[in-house]
Amino acid sequence: MHTGRVAVIGLGAAGLSACVAAAELGWSVIGFDRSTIGADAAASAGRSKIIRFGYTDPFYAELMRDTRPRWERLEHDTGTSLIDLCGMLHFGIGGESGTDAVIESLERSGQDREILTGGASATRTGLHLRAGEIGVYERNAGMMTPASVLHALAVRANALGVTLREHAAVSAIDETGGSVTVVTSDGPVHVDRVIIAAGGQFGRFAPAAAAHITVTRQYQIVCESTEPIAGGRGCSWMDVTADEWYGMVNAGNGVQIMGVHEPATIVDTDQPIEDAELKASVDAQLEYLRERLALNSRQLTLREVRTCHYTNTAAKDFVIDRLPGRAAVLLSACSGHGFKFTITSGHLAARLACTDAAPVPRFQLSALATEARP
Repeated sequence: MHTGRVAVIGLGAAGLSACVAAAELGWSVIGFDRSTIGADAAASAGRSKIIRFGYTDPFYAELMRDTRPRWERLEHDTGTSLIDLCGMLHFGIGGESGTDAVIESLERSGQDREILTGGASATRTGLHLRAGEIGVYERNAGMMTPASVLHALAVRANALGVTLREHAAVSAIDETGGSVTVVTSDGPVHVDRVIIAAGGQFGRFAPAAAAHITVTRQYQIVCESTEPIAGGRGCSWMDVTADEWYGMVNAGNGVQIMGVHEPATIVDTDQPIEDAELKASVDAQLEYLRERLALNSRQLTLREVRTCHYTNTAAKDFVIDRLPGRAAVLLSACSGHGFKFTITSGHLAARLACTDAAPVPRFQLSALATEARP
């Protein structure tokens, strides 16, 4: 099998996963990040991420069947626990784009689930359902700690001989004269292939794709509750019919986390934060969380607000494809749901860069939808 040298731009979970996968294919790998691994504003950072099979789109439930074994192998290879299977509650109204679709995806992927009534939901998870809502409890779901995931991926990459360069900003990819040169703040690096996993900075290296992928900014709140919730049991959750509001109950001692996939579109991750936009998002999340947990303002205290940057497509699909006429692959784990799949998206990107593998049709640039899928 042909091998060579591949550069990975961006060392979030997707980029690190691509580093590992390319090294496992026998390639020499060097990864660059303009900041540090796990930088606060990166999409891969944060206190906790949800991992689940339950989707209103069965495509991603099937993709998780390939993904979970990869996480389990990484746990084995690094001796690290990465997934807390504390369970997850999906709730909302029924219908093709609501909880009925979640139930169908869980059944198709062979996952155990339970329907909870309002009283059972409050007791089991601490989350109160509104009139007419259905709760679908997914047992084989839970939370991932991003810091642990990034550390495990970096450990595995180092064990495979990958060179990881933090604080090494990439300014250009020069593909003139039949060679590929990655221009960095540490000097030029000559490679055979490039994987662009630069998150919201991707447009600097793949401007033609910028017409199809937007950069978004979202906010996540971290609160402390003075009252015990559900006996202290952890549970991730998602409101599948209210713009995908999501969170984690008891993600630590009295810690309640919430975010919303209701993004503000921006031009670049360096664009300044609008104070009014931030306040409106935080206030709405606090009001929602207090209602769902039946807590008043004295029982729930805001401790932290995280700013997250994601790339998005209209269909909320990932983009993992070769760039036409270039020795580069674009790896964009679009939307907030991408983290849980990064070990697979990195694998797919490495195969495109290092082998003759065909891309997944749904992740091709040419297949970007103009309307959101369910």
